[in-house]
Amino acid sequence: MKRCIVIGSMPVDFDLKSILTPDDFIYCADGGYIHAQKQGIEPDIIVGDFDSSVQPDSTTAKVIKLPCEKDDTDTYYIARQIVAEKYNHAVFCGVTGGRLDHTFANIQMLKFLEANGIDAAIIDKDTSIKVITNRSTVLPSQNNCYFSVFSLDEKCIGVSEKGGKYQLSDVELTNDFPIGVSNEFAGEDVEISVKKGSLLIITTKKD
Repeated sequence: MKRCIVIGSMPVDFDLKSILTPDDFIYCADGGYIHAQKQGIEPDIIVGDFDSSVQPDSTTAKVIKLPCEKDDTDTYYIARQIVAEKYNHAVFCGVTGGRLDHTFANIQMLKFLEANGIDAAIIDKDTSIKVITNRSTVLPSQNNCYFSVFSLDEKCIGVSEKGGKYQLSDVELTNDFPIGVSNEFAGEDVEISVKKGSLLIITTKKD
């Protein structure tokens, strides 16, 4: 398994070292390197236009300076690198919160990575976000958590949920009616599948 971790410039509210393995390749997007430094983590590559932070001048990491006016966000630029480098898995931290448009852009980025065969997730202390297209995934049983599914396409066909409090079997979800919101774990792993379409899956802790 070839995995990378991406640390963004939005708040990071958990111990990053708790998810790292010795073989992980670490990217930082713009001010994400500040979060890495605070937690004693040395990234491999720092990418950004540095509009939200000062470009680092003392680091062992490779620094890629991007223009401020560009089509890709700093994080999406990294996503393209992840595809080019043929990673199997990618975990993004510090890429939610702050500006809603950037958060939504990063959700669309997950769909891009899924389309390129990369199992990717966005995580923070309380939430995990992923996208699946024409396939299934398993959510490990979690106490005191909700999980929700939403159609990212006009419609998703053949959506099933097994193992949760509320079951779905071969139903159609549309992107204008959030019937998949706020399901609950019921003491076992949950299998979610979709025959055709892209599903957004969000797991979040209850208050």
